[in-house]
Amino acid sequence: MRGLLFLQKLKCSFKNEKKMINLAETKKFLPQFRPALNHDGTRAPNLITVVLQDNPNGAVLYAAAMDKPALALTLKTMRVHLYSRTAKSVRRKGETSGDELAVIDVLVNCNQDCLLIKVRKQGKNGGCCHTQVQPENPQSPHRPTCFYRIVSRIVGKKTEYFLSFL
Repeated sequence: MRGLLFLQKLKCSFKNEKKMINLAETKKFLPQFRPALNHDGTRAPNLITVVLQDNPNGAVLYAAAMDKPALALTLKTMRVHLYSRTAKSVRRKGETSGDELAVIDVLVNCNQDCLLIKVRKQGKNGGCCHTQVQPENPQSPHRPTCFYRIVSRIVGKKTEYFLSFL
């Protein structure tokens, strides 16, 4: 509910103002979108990094990116919309899987170049990642977070790194 009140009071301005503003101290919401590339190396629209966090338990679900239209849609609908660097378009989270993310709060960092969006999972499976728990089974649910592997290392003559499933 606090997030809804926050967003109702929020007057978004995506235009950079001509005068220099201390982004860390201003009360103006001035998200800083930066040049980026799509996964195939082509130029993407300017993007802002977004971290999605499960509101009830604080788990980080995944990191993604938004362009200006995705952020505007997210704030308007209170549903997460992201820029897909693979599809090169804005997508509503859960559009195909049915596992939507409802916005609870939107926080911005000191430089206004990264957003933390606290969300509540809504949907049939409670999934979040596009990958499945059992990839070989098409009926398998989607993973609850995109962070399901840990970087491990073997120290010997040459240190090696590998991924272990949690």
